[in-house]
Amino acid sequence: MAKNKRNIDLDVKKKELEETAARLFMEDGFEATSMNRISRALGVAPNTLYWYYASKDELLVGVLNRLLSDTLKQIPSVTGKPLKEQMGWALQQFEQSRALMTTVHSRLNQSPVIHDWHEQFHSFVETLVVRSLKANGIGDQRAGTLATMAIFLIEGLLAHPHSEKQRTDILEWFAQHTAADQE
Repeated sequence: MAKNKRNIDLDVKKKELEETAARLFMEDGFEATSMNRISRALGVAPNTLYWYYASKDELLVGVLNRLLSDTLKQIPSVTGKPLKEQMGWALQQFEQSRALMTTVHSRLNQSPVIHDWHEQFHSFVETLVVRSLKANGIGDQRAGTLATMAIFLIEGLLAHPHSEKQRTDILEWFAQHTAADQE
């Protein structure tokens, strides 16, 4: 069934809102970016934003979901590549929105909306990693443990400064320890 013009306009406006918010959150920081600042950047009345999102935290979740959706569209390009390359690609994707990930972690205990999103995100990523590991011959239990380790590895690399060599060494170590013959 085709969407009517009003729904299309709403989708376009929502996308523009999320893209503007993402840019401002990453440039100026989440705390420094008010809903008023976002509305000024869009050229709309401040209350317009609340038609789409009830709070700035909900807007952040909308931004994160849009970024995640864009990333998921690219997954087929790395499917079937060695695990080290897949993890390097995932890390590179997350690094593009490092400031937003830092915000998520800093607001976990302050915002139920962000906490719930974070839990769902972890579960989703874990499912993707488990699926990839199982496709490479890793058993269920080991795949689950390794998926949790992969999430910790990626979050740790995002949160702490490191050299390119350290990153390569860490991803190589993980890839070596995920081989099916390690079971």
